[in-house]
Amino acid sequence: MSPRPRGEPTSISSARGGQMPDFVAPMRATTAPEPFDSKDHIFELMWGGVRALAFIRDGHMRLRGSNGIELSHAFSEFIDIPDQVDAREAILDGEIIVVDGDGFPAFDALRPRLHALAYASAGPPQELTKPRKINGQPMYQAFDLLWHDGRNYMQRPLWQRKNQLHSIIRPTPAFCAVDFVDDEGVAFYEAVLQRRLEGVVAKEKAGHYVPGLRTTQWQQVRALYSGDFVIGGYTIGGTLRRGEPFSQLLLGAYDGDRLDYVGSVSGGISDVEARQLVARLEERIAGMPHFADPPRIPRLTYWTQPSMICHVRFSEWTKDGYLRFPIFSALRPDLRPEDCVVE
Repeated sequence: MSPRPRGEPTSISSARGGQMPDFVAPMRATTAPEPFDSKDHIFELMWGGVRALAFIRDGHMRLRGSNGIELSHAFSEFIDIPDQVDAREAILDGEIIVVDGDGFPAFDALRPRLHALAYASAGPPQELTKPRKINGQPMYQAFDLLWHDGRNYMQRPLWQRKNQLHSIIRPTPAFCAVDFVDDEGVAFYEAVLQRRLEGVVAKEKAGHYVPGLRTTQWQQVRALYSGDFVIGGYTIGGTLRRGEPFSQLLLGAYDGDRLDYVGSVSGGISDVEARQLVARLEERIAGMPHFADPPRIPRLTYWTQPSMICHVRFSEWTKDGYLRFPIFSALRPDLRPEDCVVE
């Protein structure tokens, strides 16, 4: 792996000025159909964690999720990050992950923290004030620099942002700048595939940071299937989860403004989580489905407002566009419904 795109200068000159923003909507990637090589791109690992922007000012830091939710109180392990960044002010874009004993990302280790966030109402609850111990090494992986000491870096090319990011960070076991490879996306993808990791993200070296937009400047190629989906309803009855609060969660993803039904999930949810989840869904009951193509299911169905999101692992997409063998992984209170798109 390389600490910077090869062949690019490291000097940066820019006019100062302006005030650091309190929030920036993160830039997002589109999906590439297959891996590719390119001298115009770098290639990073898809960590499959929780996207988080770090806002550092005068020795203090706020972690904000993709939808603006405050994450700092849920991940107190990262309170010392400002001490490891050579900056009075900075905005970093990155991901919160957990690495297991074998050195692999373990998304399920984040589940208790995410569920506590999802069920928090007014102010941080007690379980977030004293977060549960995470089984593994929590890490904040920074992959972009948006602001540094009065300078807005978002209109600069990626190679400049990367070079400056690596130069201002002193890495620790819990915090570092993400490594990447130049040019050779296919070989990198094959290595990721062999290790059964999430996938690869290709990023244009000359590309600017475009807040809040999904752009082809960043393209992801998945090796394993997982995704974030809107909960648009739930069913009661049938053979699944008999005697429990619900049978299945009905899932959807957006195609433009259209919410398409993509399947249902029941596996992976404990009885305690099911009761907590139904209590929240009952607050969101809707008189009609929000799916453009609501499923016809031979059991009692409750439609809900499409405001809750969950992360799901699955084996593949069917030819009809549904999830095959989905398993519930965690709620995603850090995302907006419109972040859940059809791939």
